[in-house]
Amino acid sequence: MNDDMSKAEVMQAVKAFLIPSSLFVATIISAAGIFLLTSGYSLGFAFIAVSATIFVSTFIAIIRFQNKFRSEGKFRPEPDNGPEEALEFKQTSIK
Repeated sequence: MNDDMSKAEVMQAVKAFLIPSSLFVATIISAAGIFLLTSGYSLGFAFIAVSATIFVSTFIAIIRFQNKFRSEGKFRPEPDNGPEEALEFKQTSIK
């Protein structure tokens, strides 16, 4: 169970980084698509379709963002023997 909690925390951290990054990339792609459309190129529709797909998948990721262990109030136990052991615990638990 402790290993599952560690994996869930890592996945939550990865999602916390990827969700805003994906929204930023989708915004840039949609801006490129709008620029292409206003310039008269029909390729802009493909850019807008790709950015819409990224937006939808990102909002689905936002909805599913919650870590089930944290929502149940379960947290990884932190060692009480000082910062050295806490650092060692965190390094070994991610592996």
